[in-house]
Amino acid sequence: MTPPSTSTRPARLHTLLSLSAADALGAATEFKTPDAIRSRYGQTFPDYQPGSVFGFAPGEATDDSQMVAATLLGYARGTGLEGVLAGLQDWIATGPPDVGNLTRDALHSKALDGGARAWAGSNFQSAGNGGLMRIAAVWIAGCSVDKDGGKALAHESAAVTALTHTDPRCVHASVFLTAFLEALHARTEYTNAAELALKVMDSIDARAVLLDRDIFTVNGMEANATFHAQDRDARTQVRARVRDGLAGKIHSQSGYVLDTLQAAVAHARAESWQACVEPAVLLGNDSDTVACVVGAIVGARGLEVPPHLLPPLRLGHSWAGWQREWSCVERFGELVG
Repeated sequence: MTPPSTSTRPARLHTLLSLSAADALGAATEFKTPDAIRSRYGQTFPDYQPGSVFGFAPGEATDDSQMVAATLLGYARGTGLEGVLAGLQDWIATGPPDVGNLTRDALHSKALDGGARAWAGSNFQSAGNGGLMRIAAVWIAGCSVDKDGGKALAHESAAVTALTHTDPRCVHASVFLTAFLEALHARTEYTNAAELALKVMDSIDARAVLLDRDIFTVNGMEANATFHAQDRDARTQVRARVRDGLAGKIHSQSGYVLDTLQAAVAHARAESWQACVEPAVLLGNDSDTVACVVGAIVGARGLEVPPHLLPPLRLGHSWAGWQREWSCVERFGELVG
């Protein structure tokens, strides 16, 4: 089928397609060096390619987009945060490739505090990008700015992230990102949108949100106390990384959440979808995740996905509610609707 143009496609559906197409482009270069990428694929990366270390075929998106879809399937259950957790657990129960250790550990728990327990198990050190990669789902699901200055969106983003990634750096990075998507969707200028999103991040008491949503339980008071002790510094670090990204600085494309956030903010400033996404793909390392976050940002900006990337787009795994062979163009509308 011929995909509709951005001008006729609903914005949240467009963003879902954008992040998945970017993720699928990055699948081929994940964990490769820039030199190895250019040696194999050349100086540009305009189309899906073979070479995924996890066996994804050209046009198949990875765990990043899969978790976005699983989150949306979870929301469709109508049971709030518990439904989101169940949706993610349905996905991981079928053994998808390329899953981070913290995500796997957290989702093995049937309780909402699984993320806090997994974080404690890492000696409160793990701050990977497994929450950030999927958090656009909260905005895509329809959670938005409210009369209290965006707190509904921010609170939901904090809680959904903490299901697997409870470190305050992860939580605040996600709160920033969804507020950024909302501001960009409103056609706020890029730097101003980032500054507005940072203000949203600073305006909420994330720890209180996680207590209220049963992320921190009586058995998790050490996690609660550690979050409180690290909270101020985590916000400072997110703020610094966002502003470095706005200045075009990229530290790394590692799986560390703040490296991913900074790189995505830096890449997504360009004037076309390809000009934003392609540099993330060509830098390798955790390129699928960085590209996925870039794809979410430029999707919210309304930048047009190259039309040839949409018909072959698939998710590279099957689980309850999604089959690997399904076309994203044909089926994503059901997730957003």
